[in-house]
Amino acid sequence: MIGLMIALGAAAPIAAADVLPPLRTADGEPVCAVYFFPHWWEPWKSSDEEILRDLALLRSWGINTLLIDHEWSQAIDGNFALLDRSHRLAKQAGMQIAPWLSLKTWSDMASSDDRRRLVREMYGVELSCSETQEGQQAGLLPYDEATIAAGVAYTEQYLERYLQDGALARFLRDGKACPAVALTVELAWPEGGFDERTNARFRDWCRARYATVERLNQAWGTALADFAAVEPTDTAVFDFPDLVAGTAAHPAAGEDHVQFRSELVNEGLAEQKRRLLAKYPDLLIVTELPYQAGAEHPHAIGYRIGYAANPVTADHADVVVLRLTGPLTPAEQEVQARWIRESGKQFILCYRTYSDWGALEAQIEPLGEACASLVAAFGHGIGFYSWNEMVDVHLAEWRPGAPDNQMTVRGEVAARMQRQAEAITRHYREAVARLPQSR
Repeated sequence: MIGLMIALGAAAPIAAADVLPPLRTADGEPVCAVYFFPHWWEPWKSSDEEILRDLALLRSWGINTLLIDHEWSQAIDGNFALLDRSHRLAKQAGMQIAPWLSLKTWSDMASSDDRRRLVREMYGVELSCSETQEGQQAGLLPYDEATIAAGVAYTEQYLERYLQDGALARFLRDGKACPAVALTVELAWPEGGFDERTNARFRDWCRARYATVERLNQAWGTALADFAAVEPTDTAVFDFPDLVAGTAAHPAAGEDHVQFRSELVNEGLAEQKRRLLAKYPDLLIVTELPYQAGAEHPHAIGYRIGYAANPVTADHADVVVLRLTGPLTPAEQEVQARWIRESGKQFILCYRTYSDWGALEAQIEPLGEACASLVAAFGHGIGFYSWNEMVDVHLAEWRPGAPDNQMTVRGEVAARMQRQAEAITRHYREAVARLPQSR
């Protein structure tokens, strides 16, 4: 926490001029969110009363939106019991749910032969997987018609179930309360993009980008004879581990392939959005990236390159949720400000909570104001995330039966973490409340 204080500097009152107009819930509250998982860690969370106690605590801080995994894989075979329970308890607590409907761009639908069979039986489509650079089976083809159709079918199934009677999130857009869902959490194409169908599309992409192979060779530092010689499985040219390490011999080639794959991820999700809007014209699409754009953290660099997670993957979305690795650095602030300016999107910035996250008592208020000021200046909503989806461990009292590992916190540390999250949320809401009504 000392490093965090140094990075943020001394706290100062948040001026209205430094606060972006917030994304608001249907009743006008600024969006304050938390990743929460009411049906994992059984039997600890088997009691409705335990969940409601946690939700009441979070609601008392000003948290109003739950970010919950409601993927097809958790409603498999049409058994929505756990999802129904989430909606019932959220409504009872006066909260709303912004659901993640897939993991890593519907990859959870194809993680086994049985799941692909179920998709075929439920939605009448045959899912196609990509290949890794080594020729092994990888995640779904995000732009394939079957992936698009299955994703739309599950999203419609979810909306029909919860649009009217559930606790589905609604955000204000031009004064109208619009329902919101996320087509995926963790935007990504897991290790895929090297099957021959996709390779052919990459050659066409290169041809459109460079026009001549001479220009491509100049950009890449290669000596390819023609576009037909572009081979993404050639690790001498497309050396992604070295690209992550910053030592690649042909970095422009690797970065082009990352951008190309990122565009294909967005292509499939954008088509899903187009079909959904035809039936639900007011629907807002949320998405999530596990790191901020331009992140300097090595994990973020590895994820972006390995999983094709350039910012363009989020072009289809109206609202983008970002998990921060920590306070935005000056370079990251510049990237985030430009992304907001050029895209017109709204962003919910989420702080990760770790086992050592709870500040000393004297630091809680100044740190809370400093963290809130960053979100207010570079986002439109605030949230909290914890590694391995364990916010319900870190930001709620630990109880017997809960996960007990290196991430677990107890006693006064847990209490300080709760006070820290409450202080950040409170300072953010206070900053937003000072905005002129015209904003």
